[in-house]
Amino acid sequence: MKNKKNNPQFPNIYRIITENKTLKYLSKLEFRLLSKSKYKKEIIYFLSFILLFITVLLLVGISALAIKLYQEVNVYSKTISQRETLQGKINFWDSFTQKYDGFKDAYFQIALLEYQLGNFEKARQYNKKALLLDPGFKDAKNLEVLLENK
Repeated sequence: MKNKKNNPQFPNIYRIITENKTLKYLSKLEFRLLSKSKYKKEIIYFLSFILLFITVLLLVGISALAIKLYQEVNVYSKTISQRETLQGKINFWDSFTQKYDGFKDAYFQIALLEYQLGNFEKARQYNKKALLLDPGFKDAKNLEVLLENK
């Protein structure tokens, strides 16, 4: 066996580098390389600008959708309110027809209100009752012409 001192392949003093020390060294080296980058600030500014731009775009889009939703809710609530008003008028005229069965104007008013609500079949029925009571009723005839096209 040869003596280790006489063996030229191995140094007399050698040190073992553990894995943790290697990782620490590499992370320090990586940090030094990144900190010496010429374009580091420009890249950060560019990425910040892109992030800000996307954020502003999202906020504008959300605001536009919120405004549109607010308008749609207003239109919906107005429509519901108008329908309730028309239904109240129909109930009034219906109670009137129950008291006074031969009153053609009450049936005609109900027919008009049902027409406004889009209930064309009910409007036809009430308009026919008005025409049965008065076959020469001009307004009821005009409404009948409108209802034929629906």
